[in-house]
Amino acid sequence: MAAVCGRRAIAIRKKDPTISDLNDALKTAATIETPTWRFIQHLGDLRNKCDHKKQSDPSKDDVIELIDGVRKITKTVF
Repeated sequence: MAAVCGRRAIAIRKKDPTISDLNDALKTAATIETPTWRFIQHLGDLRNKCDHKKQSDPSKDDVIELIDGVRKITKTVF
């Protein structure tokens, strides 16, 4: 997402932006529409569930959804 922001000359103010920061910048710049923004937010939530220690581990379906979702976004947004 940082690459998309760079190619589209969308300024990111944070030194180390999060997925949410980049996603918000793309939405604000009208690069992505609200449904895509929401989908990326959902993928970020799944990523956090997979990466950070939580009360429960992600399910196999969560991991598959994350992988498939990232593939979809990289084909449509990037």
